[in-house]
Amino acid sequence: MKKIIFLVGVLILVLVTAAYSKGKPPKDFTLLSVKKQAVYFKVNKAFLGGKVEVYDANENFLEGEDLAHTHTMLYFEEIPKGVYTVRVKKGDLCTEFKYNNI
Repeated sequence: MKKIIFLVGVLILVLVTAAYSKGKPPKDFTLLSVKKQAVYFKVNKAFLGGKVEVYDANENFLEGEDLAHTHTMLYFEEIPKGVYTVRVKKGDLCTEFKYNNI
Protein backbone atom coordinates (compact mmCIF):
# COMPACT_ATOMS: atom_id res chain seq x y z
CA MET A 1 0.00 0.00 0.00
CA LYS A 2 2.88 2.36 0.82
CA LYS A 3 4.36 1.76 -2.63
CA ILE A 4 1.09 2.73 -4.32
CA ILE A 5 0.82 5.94 -2.29
CA PHE A 6 4.45 6.74 -3.08
CA LEU A 7 3.93 6.13 -6.82
CA VAL A 8 0.77 8.27 -6.87
CA GLY A 9 2.68 11.06 -5.10
CA VAL A 10 5.54 10.88 -7.60
CA LEU A 11 3.07 10.91 -10.50
CA ILE A 12 1.34 14.02 -9.13
CA LEU A 13 4.71 15.69 -8.63
CA VAL A 14 5.73 14.91 -12.23
CA LEU A 15 2.44 16.22 -13.63
CA VAL A 16 2.58 19.45 -11.63
CA THR A 17 6.20 20.04 -12.61
CA ALA A 18 5.43 19.44 -16.29
CA ALA A 19 2.45 21.80 -16.18
CA TYR A 20 4.52 24.68 -14.78
CA SER A 21 7.71 24.14 -16.75
CA LYS A 22 8.60 26.69 -19.40
CA GLY A 23 9.03 25.46 -22.95
CA LYS A 24 11.74 26.57 -25.31
CA PRO A 25 11.42 30.19 -26.38
CA PRO A 26 10.29 30.49 -30.00
CA LYS A 27 12.95 31.22 -32.59
CA ASP A 28 12.80 34.59 -34.32
CA PHE A 29 13.87 33.12 -37.64
CA THR A 30 14.07 29.69 -39.28
CA LEU A 31 15.46 29.07 -42.77
CA LEU A 32 13.27 26.36 -44.28
CA SER A 33 14.59 25.93 -47.82
CA VAL A 34 16.90 27.37 -50.48
CA LYS A 35 16.25 26.10 -54.00
CA LYS A 36 17.08 27.62 -57.39
CA GLN A 37 17.43 31.22 -56.19
CA ALA A 38 14.33 31.02 -54.00
CA VAL A 39 14.66 31.41 -50.22
CA TYR A 40 11.82 30.12 -48.05
CA PHE A 41 11.85 31.11 -44.38
CA LYS A 42 9.65 31.41 -41.32
CA VAL A 43 9.62 34.14 -38.68
CA ASN A 44 8.06 34.42 -35.25
CA LYS A 45 4.46 35.69 -35.08
CA ALA A 46 5.74 38.81 -33.33
CA PHE A 47 7.08 40.01 -36.71
CA LEU A 48 3.67 39.94 -38.46
CA GLY A 49 2.88 43.37 -39.90
CA GLY A 50 6.58 44.24 -40.09
CA LYS A 51 8.80 44.59 -43.14
CA VAL A 52 11.16 42.32 -45.09
CA GLU A 53 14.09 44.26 -46.54
CA VAL A 54 16.87 43.14 -48.89
CA TYR A 55 20.30 44.84 -48.87
CA ASP A 56 23.32 44.24 -51.10
CA ALA A 57 26.90 43.62 -49.92
CA ASN A 58 27.46 47.39 -49.52
CA GLU A 59 24.35 47.68 -47.30
CA ASN A 60 22.44 49.54 -50.02
CA PHE A 61 18.68 49.07 -49.74
CA LEU A 62 17.32 47.14 -52.75
CA GLU A 63 13.79 46.06 -51.98
CA GLY A 64 11.26 45.90 -49.18
CA GLU A 65 7.74 44.69 -48.62
CA ASP A 66 5.24 44.17 -45.82
CA LEU A 67 5.30 40.87 -43.96
CA ALA A 68 1.76 39.50 -44.08
CA HIS A 69 2.50 35.88 -43.14
CA THR A 70 4.98 34.03 -40.95
CA HIS A 71 6.11 31.90 -43.92
CA THR A 72 7.68 33.95 -46.71
CA MET A 73 9.48 33.24 -49.97
CA LEU A 74 11.97 35.57 -51.65
CA TYR A 75 13.09 35.16 -55.25
CA PHE A 76 16.60 36.21 -56.30
CA GLU A 77 16.23 35.33 -60.01
CA GLU A 78 16.52 38.85 -61.42
CA ILE A 79 19.16 40.08 -58.98
CA PRO A 80 22.89 39.88 -59.90
CA LYS A 81 25.11 37.33 -58.20
CA GLY A 82 26.51 38.33 -54.82
CA VAL A 83 25.93 38.30 -51.08
CA TYR A 84 22.70 39.84 -49.81
CA THR A 85 21.36 40.60 -46.34
CA VAL A 86 17.69 39.94 -45.62
CA ARG A 87 16.32 41.80 -42.61
CA VAL A 88 12.94 41.34 -41.00
CA LYS A 89 11.90 44.28 -38.82
CA LYS A 90 8.98 45.29 -36.70
CA GLY A 91 9.40 48.07 -34.19
CA ASP A 92 12.38 47.22 -31.97
CA LEU A 93 12.47 43.60 -33.18
CA CYS A 94 14.99 42.78 -35.90
CA THR A 95 16.45 39.58 -37.28
CA GLU A 96 18.62 39.08 -40.34
CA PHE A 97 20.46 36.49 -42.39
CA LYS A 98 22.92 36.46 -45.29
CA TYR A 99 22.14 34.88 -48.65
CA ASN A 100 24.76 34.13 -51.28
CA ASN A 101 23.13 34.36 -54.72
CA ILE A 102 25.23 32.19 -57.04
